[in-house]
Amino acid sequence: MNNCTLAGNFAGYYGGGVYLGVLSNCTLSNNLANNQGGGAYNATLNKCMVVSNSAATIGGGAYYGTLNGCTLVGNSAASYGGGASDATLNKCTLIGNSAHYGGGGADHSALNNCVLMNNSANYGVALPPAL
Repeated sequence: MNNCTLAGNFAGYYGGGVYLGVLSNCTLSNNLANNQGGGAYNATLNKCMVVSNSAATIGGGAYYGTLNGCTLVGNSAASYGGGASDATLNKCTLIGNSAHYGGGGADHSALNNCVLMNNSANYGVALPPAL
């Protein structure tokens, strides 16, 4: 989908805004997932705005997937990865995202040439689980 707006949606489990798929030049805002990926779950986002989404556990803005040239602002997760979790972010900007535990901006993600500002977590940096 191109040039779309996904706002005010709810998912009982994954992907409040979108579950899978490819979005370009879209806005995902005020979406909620009752588990993971408030804005997007396992999707590819190109030059998208991901704003004020939330997840009841992990990945307020996005969980899994790839984000290219996106801006993530004011997303939240009750556990980890306020902006994104377990995702690959390329040339993205993450501002003012929050999570209860580590990874207010991003958690367990690959960040390539990204900018992070004013992200927060209540309890420090999350460490990967011991193997």
